[in-house]
Amino acid sequence: MNLDSFERLESEVRSYIRSFPVVFGRAVGTTLTDENGREYIDFFAGAGTLNYGHNNRHLKNALPNYVHGDGIIHGLDMATTAKQAFLETFEEVILKPRHMEYKLQFPGPTGANAVEAAMKLARLVKGRNTVMSFTRGFHGVTGGALAATANAHYRGAAVPPAIAHAGPQLRGRAAHAPSRAR
Repeated sequence: MNLDSFERLESEVRSYIRSFPVVFGRAVGTTLTDENGREYIDFFAGAGTLNYGHNNRHLKNALPNYVHGDGIIHGLDMATTAKQAFLETFEEVILKPRHMEYKLQFPGPTGANAVEAAMKLARLVKGRNTVMSFTRGFHGVTGGALAATANAHYRGAAVPPAIAHAGPQLRGRAAHAPSRAR
């Protein structure tokens, strides 16, 4: 196994490769296989994005059809036929049989967006400000997600910058950048 190209060409920001200095070449279900054929159980699970496992056969069969049909791949929170079908199916299969009246939240395209949304929702619903994070957990690189990250190396990047606000609401008044406590 040769990691030279990663060392030479990838930034120092890398994290997971340091914990798993292995070159993976294949994945099916919960099994990752390195370039030498050694198999590993994938407890990482694509950082939660692959909860159906790698290369799930149902998804592999449906995805090409969707792509060949020019389905919308990146819609964020726009209304799309795919999202509409998902919402209606979720309501019929999950919500109605359980007599649940919930609304769904579609966070942005990163795990950090999901973490931030969950923290805000928990604070709103429960009125609490304390968040428990777990050792060696990594939750993303936005301010709130970094603040919840137990690893001090990453959490240190969550120090908020000094921000100077400018805009029409400041017309006629001097804007200033707040000083940062050291």
